[in-house]
Amino acid sequence: MAKGSRGSYPKGIAKRKEILDAALHIISVDGFNHTTLAKISQAVNISEAGVLHYFHSLDDLLVEVLKERDIQDMVNFGKTEVPSVDMFDEEIDKDWNPVRVISAITKKNTLTPGLVELYAHMSVKASDHGSPAYAYFNERGSFERQLVGHLVDRYAEVHESRPTVSSEHVARITQAILDGLQIQWLIDNSLDMEKLASEAFDMLSDSLKSEKITEG
Repeated sequence: MAKGSRGSYPKGIAKRKEILDAALHIISVDGFNHTTLAKISQAVNISEAGVLHYFHSLDDLLVEVLKERDIQDMVNFGKTEVPSVDMFDEEIDKDWNPVRVISAITKKNTLTPGLVELYAHMSVKASDHGSPAYAYFNERGSFERQLVGHLVDRYAEVHESRPTVSSEHVARITQAILDGLQIQWLIDNSLDMEKLASEAFDMLSDSLKSEKITEG
């Protein structure tokens, strides 16, 4: 039996999910730098080798933890495990405020610093195209940009405005702000990441509504 193939059976799927949940909890509570394979294996009552039997490597396990975190976030924010670019369309109206969404995300991140540490750690590994982190960050980043770009277009449509910044550029700027603030916050936890993110996106929101479309 190939390594990791046990996950295709019901018991294997359940055990794999148990390992991911345990790793996610330990990293959230103890912090990434204080999480070990031994802690994870003890939490699920199998050996360290047993844990890795369900994954191709430790890096693969850590990437899967990030994916599990993403799924939980999608359920919380989008009410679905299968993300799509139009999943927020029904909520977007004149009163819909993207700044509040960003504020909620950054606030959640401050409550789970271990996962922020893990994200930052694996983002560095993503520069290696042979790493499982590369595929994860490439796919995640691409979807994030599509989602943000779509939301920008819908937001402008609802407010009948012509953005002065392209939706593609807004998506890139959004990623840069959020990822950059997380790095700065890891270095200095006194940084008010939620406040800074909100202020940054307040300015972006203004640029998205700055030119009102007029008839004629």
